[in-house]
Parts: sequence; structure tokens; C-alpha cells
Amino acid sequence: MTLKVEPEAIRHYGYMLSRARDDARECKNYFSTHLPEVEPGIEGGFFNPIGYAHNGVRQELGKLLDHLVDILDVSHQALFAAATHYEGTDADSAKRLDQTYAAVQRPIAGVS
Repeated sequence: MTLKVEPEAIRHYGYMLSRARDDARECKNYFSTHLPEVEPGIEGGFFNPIGYAHNGVRQELGKLLDHLVDILDVSHQALFAAATHYEGTDADSAKRLDQTYAAVQRPIAGVS
């Protein structure tokens, strides 16, 4: 079984996650701006339970969007770090392998 890692493909996926994070932030901003809290009436009545339910859903949705932004942010950073790690690992592996070979006198250009 062969594992081939392409750091640029990992970075591309990380970039897509950063775009999704930005979209989630924008969704949170839109949601906060256009879905205001409802003030339940002082006297009670029919609308109060709906107002409390609305505010509860609004609060939970806000937490969910915050959590989504956090997950996407950490994930995109981790993918960029993984890509960098694989680039360094490949270079280090090649260097260690090259060091196992004996030194060879290279021919001098122009001399047969």
C-alpha cells in the first residue's frame, strides 16, 4: 500500500474550509442583525410563550453558529499545518535517504 500526500491538495481543502468559516461568520452576522430578540409582554398572554421560545431558539442557533465557526477555523489551520508538515517530512526523508549513499566523484565537465 502506498500513501501519497499532496500538500497543495491539503492546502486547497484548508482554503475551502476557511471560506466556509467566513460564510458561517457572515451567516451569524446576518442572523444577529435580522432576527432580533422578542420582548415578551409584561402582562403575559398568548404571545409570551412564543416570544420565549423564539428567544431560546435564537440563542441556541447563535451558539451553534459560533461553534461551527470555531470548528472550521481550527480545521483549516490544522490542514495548513499538516501540509507544511508533509512538505518537511518529504524533504527530511529524501535528505536522510541521500545520506545513506556513498559519495561519488562526479565527472568534470569537458574532461573525458
